[in-house]
Amino acid sequence: MFFYIFFRKYIKLLKKGTFIRLTLVTLCILVIGTIGMIIFEKGKNSSFDSIGDGLWWTLVTITTVGYGDIFPQTLGGRIIGVITMIFGIGFLGMFTATIASTLVERKLRENRGLKSLKGLKDHIILCGWNYSGAEIISEIHADYPERDIVILANLDESPLEEEHVYFVKGDPAELSKLEMASFRTADSAIVLHDETGKGNYRDGQSILTVLAIKHERPEIYVCIQIIDENNVAHCDRAGADEVIVTGGLTAKLMGQAALNHGITKVVSELLSNKYGNDFYKVKCPGKYAGKKYKDIFISFKDEYESIVVAIEKGRDFLTNPKNDVVIDKDDYLIIIAEKYPEIE
Repeated sequence: MFFYIFFRKYIKLLKKGTFIRLTLVTLCILVIGTIGMIIFEKGKNSSFDSIGDGLWWTLVTITTVGYGDIFPQTLGGRIIGVITMIFGIGFLGMFTATIASTLVERKLRENRGLKSLKGLKDHIILCGWNYSGAEIISEIHADYPERDIVILANLDESPLEEEHVYFVKGDPAELSKLEMASFRTADSAIVLHDETGKGNYRDGQSILTVLAIKHERPEIYVCIQIIDENNVAHCDRAGADEVIVTGGLTAKLMGQAALNHGITKVVSELLSNKYGNDFYKVKCPGKYAGKKYKDIFISFKDEYESIVVAIEKGRDFLTNPKNDVVIDKDDYLIIIAEKYPEIE
């Protein structure tokens, strides 16, 4: 009767698969096996002199290691041993299987983008996915290998298996999906056009995504990639901070290649973080505030082997400024350098 009742409880627990209960039952079997061996074997079996001996035997038994260094000799000890073997091994197997299945399920949810990302901060959200997605992530990680990036796209599973890259499945224009990507604590967002769409639909979806993000977080910096240059005005109205027209950019580079042979090699070097000199944006050092562009240009070249090519004043950019332009303490300098300068 005892075995029948215990077996029914065992099956019921197996069906529920509750992790906490499995843990408690496994611990109970450890206690029963340990105390039972001491009760029946101590004084009759020299191998069982303490609680430690009983615990050691129980652990070795239910883990199926079976060293055979100690074993029960009394009838009561052997009955306890049979109970421990039958139920202990089963429950421990269920316990470890539950842990394994939980970890596997969590990993599958992550790969399928079904898990809400909590705790991320100052990360970059990549909204949508197309041929340029992998290269964008590669460029970011070339300079900042530990920067967290969240891909939010309507894909069946993560398009990229890489450290510090996460995936959320869904429409980037939906607030619930943006919340799953922790967009409220993100540093910036990159919106890619949908290459599966047709005509203006691709740019239209991207613009809707910008609207959704900016409506909830006007302060977040959003860069959008579009196909048609005629949609730039719509992007500006949606609140995009930066607009990249892929078709127009390619056309401009091709035109420069025809007119000024080899100039695209220089542009490619400056735009890539993987080799050569790069563009960097630095806050104007306090010691340069109030000085003229010409003086700062010379100082940066002498001190940091860098070239100041532009100045950001508020929302305006001055490329190749006049020599007498005065730099304010709140301005940013756009420089060309081999690495980010360490400015005191």
